[in-house]
Amino acid sequence: MKKTAENRYPHSATLFRFCKEALEIRYDGNVKVIDQDVGAILNYDPADCSHWKKGKKNIRALATLRSIADHLSIDERLLIDIASGRVDLEEAVFEFRGYGAFSLQGKSLESLKKEFFKNPTKWQSETNQKPFEELFDVDRPSVVKAADAVIAAGNFTEAPIYLPEIFKLYPNLTLTQDDLLSSVVQVDVTGTGAEQITAIRYRGPELRPFVRFVLAKELFKHLIRVNHPIVARFIDSPAELQEIQANIFAGLVLIPGKLLRKEVETIDSSIDIVLQLAETFWTSKALMNQRLRDYKEHLN
Repeated sequence: MKKTAENRYPHSATLFRFCKEALEIRYDGNVKVIDQDVGAILNYDPADCSHWKKGKKNIRALATLRSIADHLSIDERLLIDIASGRVDLEEAVFEFRGYGAFSLQGKSLESLKKEFFKNPTKWQSETNQKPFEELFDVDRPSVVKAADAVIAAGNFTEAPIYLPEIFKLYPNLTLTQDDLLSSVVQVDVTGTGAEQITAIRYRGPELRPFVRFVLAKELFKHLIRVNHPIVARFIDSPAELQEIQANIFAGLVLIPGKLLRKEVETIDSSIDIVLQLAETFWTSKALMNQRLRDYKEHLN
């Protein structure tokens, strides 16, 4: 019997690990996920499951990837990217977790309301007695103005947006590559107030789409920490709200409304529109989908 070389198909092994982590995220630590749980997605017996895990089995058929996508409720294009090696495990897991909330609604809003009315002093003070609706107003128009100010300062008139150039616009903010980092991005903050210094390092050699999003969020957080005028409206926002505002800001900086509209008007509609736009703006397809929904709702 011919023995199959172990890890002959490394991208298939990565796909297996991704599926296992995706199941662990779905169960939120309440269920211990074992290898057979991953194999069960494709009705594999223990032997086939073991071959898949060890990279002895090539998983690339579209029908197979579609079955995994249906089981995990994700875009099958992400699985295609994993199976082809275009996306590594770290990036794939980030994409699966998603880019966070871009609005305050649903269960998050209801939970926050309940906590606020039980313990309002957590957010209110003697000098700040704003009601819930005002305190937790995302104020998207002001986020748009802040992002537009960044794009205008960099004089960007076409996609993609170069983050290293944007970072150079702001004192006390540095961005450097460090291939030895254990994490994708590391942020070191020193000093206080307007003199606070933020040194951001990212693991290279290139700025992957999801890393660009993380860096754009860190830019917003730096501007908040140094009380920059363009984010003055958000400096006293609750932390829960600032996280949402940072997500919106990052999406707007990476995919400015005016440039998005410009690209959509000239795009080839016979080819995958989301893919074309994601490649143009150097973002992931997941973020581009989110941004398109955002633009459709707000028109900017």
